[in-house]
Amino acid sequence: MSFQRVPFITKMKIIKYILPLLIITAIIISCSDDRCNSETDSLLKCELIVTDTNLTAIKFIDSLSIYSPEWPDSIHYSEEGSDNNLLFTLSPESDTTDIVFTSRQAEFNDTIYIYYQREFVFLSPECGFVVNCKIDTVLNTYNYIDSLEVLNKEISTNENGHIQIYF
Repeated sequence: MSFQRVPFITKMKIIKYILPLLIITAIIISCSDDRCNSETDSLLKCELIVTDTNLTAIKFIDSLSIYSPEWPDSIHYSEEGSDNNLLFTLSPESDTTDIVFTSRQAEFNDTIYIYYQREFVFLSPECGFVVNCKIDTVLNTYNYIDSLEVLNKEISTNENGHIQIYF
């Protein structure tokens, strides 16, 4: 059995081309910052429209608080609301979210019940999974809420859902 020796010049050519390729690959891999630079929130836009003059007179909307058992804190309209719009997330752990509207100026609370389908989408290794939702049904109590209208059922990182609530 005879072994052939690779000429020295051939070895140098291999090193000449492979070594720079390995260095460039290492530089490209090390440039990743391991941070999520994409939008990861799927938000529902809630537009509040007060048409009842009695509610306007008692400043119902000025002392409005919105909470849900899924949230760690309440949303206070006077601090968060702009142009009668609020943005919030639906529960990624369930196919339903209950949202309670309460005001210091009102005797009763109102609740909306949002039923939706969840879809978990892998965004990237840095960002992980995001939850997109499609609203099926929205029901509500009728203490102060007169009606509601779902304008956009699709909720994703690219597109906010949209509900109008009439008081």
